[in-house]
Amino acid sequence: MTEETFIIENTLTNAERREYERYSANFYLCVHDPLTDSLLGHVIDISIGGIKLLHKEPIPVGQSMPIRMEAALESGLRETIELAATAMWTGIDDNADSYNTGFQFLALSLPAQQSLHNIIAELSG
Repeated sequence: MTEETFIIENTLTNAERREYERYSANFYLCVHDPLTDSLLGHVIDISIGGIKLLHKEPIPVGQSMPIRMEAALESGLRETIELAATAMWTGIDDNADSYNTGFQFLALSLPAQQSLHNIIAELSG
């Protein structure tokens, strides 16, 4: 995705967007709204700082929300992480009927950090 496809003006520099190394998730990670249990979307890539989410409904930039991320990886690793995240940018996916949104994690608990490290270790290995 190029910067031209952003719906909302994106003022983050490339360095700010790439503070953490990202790993492709290949649809092994689902994100749900823990309040309604509805599927928000699928993780495209993940880092210790946030995720890129592929989803059907637009999510406003700046919106903070609780999310539940569920991982079911090829090794059999299963992790469920409850956390909060803020939408930092959004754009139309190449598929045109979907959106991509970059979320930054907020105040990760130690268990959430460990779960993220486990997922990233699995995806990077």
